[in-house]
Amino acid sequence: MFKRLVKYLDKHQILFHSQYGFRRKHSTNLATLELVTKILQSIDSNKYTIAVVLDLAKAFDTVNREILLGKFEYYGIRGVALEWFRNYLSNRKQIVKFKTINSNSLTIKCGVPQGSVLGPLLFLIYMNDICQSSNILNFILFADDTNLFLNDENIHNLYNTMNQELNNVLTWLSANKLSLNVSIRYHQRYPK
Repeated sequence: MFKRLVKYLDKHQILFHSQYGFRRKHSTNLATLELVTKILQSIDSNKYTIAVVLDLAKAFDTVNREILLGKFEYYGIRGVALEWFRNYLSNRKQIVKFKTINSNSLTIKCGVPQGSVLGPLLFLIYMNDICQSSNILNFILFADDTNLFLNDENIHNLYNTMNQELNNVLTWLSANKLSLNVSIRYHQRYPK
């Protein structure tokens, strides 16, 4: 099923071109090259660039399956194929094993199967339309790592526009039941 789904997505060019995660002929090196190229083009045009990196909280675990299945329909996956995916995602169970003790089996209500061949690809489909949340921002994605870029000749306009567009992205995240990891982490560089 994985091969058939990849073939379908490639044939119809469904996946966002700047999604570099879990895709053949895409890599972190290519994502970095696109990032550097965008920044250099901005510098060459005498523009300021602002980048925002989003860290999604438990992204693979919080995928809403009904929303995912709706995206499958939107991308033309219907009928028997859609029912296959519905069946694949439903009635999944998990247990926790510690040494020789197993927890009770619990039904998993959201998320994509981790450790499966299909899980990462299902997540890419889920994230695919985040780039439609803004007509202005440039997006570079690596699975759930989302990088947003914008440039402008006026730094004040740049800040204001980025903040307005971030609201659109946050609306998309909310509609797709995803949230940002907003914990603040910093590393002390110098010992006390």
